Amino acid sequence: MIGRRILAFWLDLFSGLFLSEAGLALLRREILAGTEPDDPFDPLRQWARSSLHPLSVLTGLFLYFFLFWALSSETPGQSVFGLTVIRETEDGSRIRIGVRKALERTLLFSFSFLSLGLGFVAALANDRRLALHDCLSGTRVVRERSPSSPRPAELP
Repeated sequence: MIGRRILAFWLDLFSGLFLSEAGLALLRREILAGTEPDDPFDPLRQWARSSLHPLSVLTGLFLYFFLFWALSSETPGQSVFGLTVIRETEDGSRIRIGVRKALERTLLFSFSFLSLGLGFVAALANDRRLALHDCLSGTRVVRERSPSSPRPAELP
């Protein structure tokens, strides 16, 4: 399952980067169209004209993962590979993670990612294949489709 998680992550990373850059380009275009071109001291216009926006891209990636986990407990990449993020209750049943856990998981996932992947190494070292953000947020990635995802045999 580690291979599926890695492939799903790369698919999500490229999808998130594409959506972040596309959204950023639209935002920059709207800002430049709505501000006065003669004002050299307009900070919003200066931001929109600059070429490097790493914080904006990271914010877009954060929103990508958070919103998908909060709304459906799986990202598009995880959905493609049949993976879902769940949390287990005290009675052992599996449930969707919800908004609060999605925010917690996304914050911890960001730390795992920004620490040059050190948080992901934990998944190689334990039997349940839990990364650091899984352990700390109380969530797990399991190989099962969510009830809302159609199976290939159910497609028209």
